[in-house]
Amino acid sequence: MENKWTCDDDILCGVKLPKDKNNLSDLEKKHIPTISAPSAVNKDQPFDVKVEVGTLLAHPNEPAHSIEWVELYCGNTFLGRAQYSGGTSYPVALFKVKLSHAHGPLKAIAKCNMHGLWQGTKDIEVEG
Repeated sequence: MENKWTCDDDILCGVKLPKDKNNLSDLEKKHIPTISAPSAVNKDQPFDVKVEVGTLLAHPNEPAHSIEWVELYCGNTFLGRAQYSGGTSYPVALFKVKLSHAHGPLKAIAKCNMHGLWQGTKDIEVEG
């Protein structure tokens, strides 16, 4: 008998990506992190990155349903992490980073205590 179970059947399995970036569901709007950063930066020069969860539709901020943490990557290279206390902190993270080269887009992953991992991305170019 063939097992037809996939990760899509379990909200806590894997990292969730938008199914259609132009037509997000309410669940996606609440959970996908948005990244504010320049589209191009100078090599080895610090720049600011802001990551927010719930900008498209407010995410609950209570002990029973909240964002636990947000991580920032460039490609698969870890850049930083912000941790939140359920119900007392809002999921906004400010990072100051520098890149020597672009090895993928900026990628933010947010962890909701009820709905698992969600990912947002932003293309970036390193000049110089």
